[in-house]
Amino acid sequence: MVNWYKNLYVGDTAKKKQKKWMRRIENKKAVLGVWLLTLPSNQQNNLDVIPADLLLQPAVRRNCPMIVGLAVSREEAFELVEAIALETYRETGEVKIREWLLNRIEGCE
Repeated sequence: MVNWYKNLYVGDTAKKKQKKWMRRIENKKAVLGVWLLTLPSNQQNNLDVIPADLLLQPAVRRNCPMIVGLAVSREEAFELVEAIALETYRETGEVKIREWLLNRIEGCE
C-alpha cells in the first residue's frame, strides 16, 4: 500500500488528473511522466524526487517512504520542492524540510 501525505502537494498541471494518477499508482499501473516527492530515504536529504513508475518494482514500492508531492514533470516536481522549501523557511526560519514535514504529520495524527 502506498502512504500518501494528508495535505499532498500537487503541481498546477498535475491537479487536473490528480485523483486518476493516485488511483493508478495505488493499483500498480504505469503513469508515465508523473513524478513523486517522498520523505527522504536517508537523514541527509530533505526530500526524494522519483518517477512514479519506480513504484512498479515491488521492492521500491514496499520500501517507499510517505509520498508528499505529485507532479507531471521533473521540472514541476522541482518547482514543488522549491515551494515546500519556501513554506518551510517562512514558518521556521530554516530549510529543514524533512523535520518540518514530520512535525506536521505527527500533528495531524
